[in-house]
Amino acid sequence: MRTHRPVLLAALLSAVAVAMSAVPGCGDDGAGASSGGPEPTGSDFLTRYAKALCDRTFACCDAATRAAHGLDASSADACASTFEALLAGIGAGEVKGTFVPEKAEACLAEVGAAPCAELQILGVLLGVDDEYTPSCLDAWDGSVPEGGTCNTDWDCARDRCVHTVDASGQRTSACTARAAAGEPCSSAFDCDEALRCDQPSPPSAGTCAPRLGVGGACKGSSDCQEELRCGEDDTCQTREQAGGPCTSDEDCAAGTTCDGAACAPLGAAGAPCTSSWDCASSACVDATGTCADVCKGS
Repeated sequence: MRTHRPVLLAALLSAVAVAMSAVPGCGDDGAGASSGGPEPTGSDFLTRYAKALCDRTFACCDAATRAAHGLDASSADACASTFEALLAGIGAGEVKGTFVPEKAEACLAEVGAAPCAELQILGVLLGVDDEYTPSCLDAWDGSVPEGGTCNTDWDCARDRCVHTVDASGQRTSACTARAAAGEPCSSAFDCDEALRCDQPSPPSAGTCAPRLGVGGACKGSSDCQEELRCGEDDTCQTREQAGGPCTSDEDCAAGTTCDGAACAPLGAAGAPCTSSWDCASSACVDATGTCADVCKGS
């Protein structure tokens, strides 16, 4: 089982993927300093957000580890300049909504204090697990209603900005709120993260409902609470630890992968790999075919 990317980073990835086209990256250390300086404004928040993420990444991760994750900037300032330009290129610099200074200030402080283990490095795209930066998604009070065109999640009055490309190559985006418990759905993707789509007879429409605990009748692992899987007897079960039997990654606990027919720990530094999915650091060094080390912090 693998962890999910932060909501904001996932949205940025989606936007970049359309415009052009938890992976844990670092080890633990002490908390960093707060953002400092004057209260952010709507005009300078993007600059300070990019700088905060790059400063934290460079404090946590040495050059070799940054390179292994595809981040080749020579300094934190160079990283921030490139990251800010990328964010501006997907419209994050022209948010449709009202800036919330106190949330923005809290966001910058949260990024500066984020545990190194929760940093996400995907080339020049950086992020932090949402659990540690809850204020960042609220730095703007979005004004775009559901169905309206958007650039990032910050634009939306509720929830997320979804980018799509149709068969003809036409690019579109829309604010698409995840449904709450009791609201209609056609798949788990339509529902809030802690919910499932209860469909008596798929693919007919269903209703969002709480994900199931151990023993609950399930049709797939998305019906079960995150730490559980849907077993062969169609009930939610605990995921297997290293050494336990498996047929897919869904059978295995966080930090492990299905290797053949048994769950195995994700590769440590120096372990052989064919892709970043094989590594605990989420970074496979192509030149050596081995897993990169995790960041050690400053």
